[in-house]
Amino acid sequence: MLDSHWPLLLLLPIAVVLSANTISPDASISPIIGVLSQEIAPNGLLARNFKNKTSYIAASYVKFLEGAGARVVPIGIGRNRSYYEDLMQKINGVLLPGGATWFNQSNGYSDAGEHLINIAIDLNNKGVFMPIWGTCLGMELLVYKLANGTEARTDCSSIAQPLPLEFKADFNQSRLFNSTSDLIMDLLKKENVTINSHRYCYTEKTFEALQLYKTWRVMTLNHDWDGIEFISTIEHVRYPFYAVQFHPEKPLYEFNAKGNIPHTQAAVSCSQFFAEFFVNEARRNPNIFKNQTELSSALIYNYSPEYTSPLGSAFVQQYLFEDIPIEEGGDEDEDNTHYFPYNGNGNGADAVALSTITYSALAFCLWVSLHN
Repeated sequence: MLDSHWPLLLLLPIAVVLSANTISPDASISPIIGVLSQEIAPNGLLARNFKNKTSYIAASYVKFLEGAGARVVPIGIGRNRSYYEDLMQKINGVLLPGGATWFNQSNGYSDAGEHLINIAIDLNNKGVFMPIWGTCLGMELLVYKLANGTEARTDCSSIAQPLPLEFKADFNQSRLFNSTSDLIMDLLKKENVTINSHRYCYTEKTFEALQLYKTWRVMTLNHDWDGIEFISTIEHVRYPFYAVQFHPEKPLYEFNAKGNIPHTQAAVSCSQFFAEFFVNEARRNPNIFKNQTELSSALIYNYSPEYTSPLGSAFVQQYLFEDIPIEEGGDEDEDNTHYFPYNGNGNGADAVALSTITYSALAFCLWVSLHN
């Protein structure tokens, strides 16, 4: 009897190992999106209250993505190129958050963002769909880096300013808005459903002067408190890069009394539209982590957000990190390139397929053993 079951016994250890290390099936519909951290001001509120912390992510960006069905991996600053290359083979998209930092500051948000943008361009050129979303400062960084570091921003006064969107005539030719429901479009056009919090902006005049219209499609405009017109929604003409000057995460998850943030049902619905659009874009990316252990160790769940609003922060909660200095990062010459061909599935599809093959083989051996 034992001899007739030897194929089954041989496959059992393999099945156990594979089932313990493959990505769970739900990963195929729950993309993994990286959110870039940014440096903490040396003498700012966070530095005074949390020692040895060097970067942060506002928790509202994490919730913004999770609320649309994604999971989040924090992306560190001050790392070598190989760190970003390796991570970009595993995650399904990138969110560049808003904030307040300088583009000429070394080893911070700007340098890390440049790595991520350039790697995403390279991946898309190779046929690997890699979307990026930029919010406020993230939008400014995308335009700045793809303009070869040309500073083209204008001073604006749009702090704590809720606004509807002013759509350009050809907005429905964009990927972002070409299938938006009539209800959401009506709300976006007529009600104060977006919240702006920026001191810099891009104008159509600047875009025309620098020929940025060859790179970006402008879908909406707005006017700041002083009447200055600024660009508020763009998408790249070739790559799946999207950016907004306003903050769609704030109506959902930030509750600063001084922020003038709209929390109406209309504002919440419109913010959710932007979150779901980008997460759906990330579902088109085929990347996977090597196994469940690697994925688990990378997720934001390994960190606990701090309740920073009572300290005077504009954010209710923030994740705080101690970044590895760049000289302690990965080997610059290390080859971590693993491109995955697009197969129409999302994160975890290959692992699930491998597991399915294993269990099919196991079932076949069981059938053979029982019929001998």
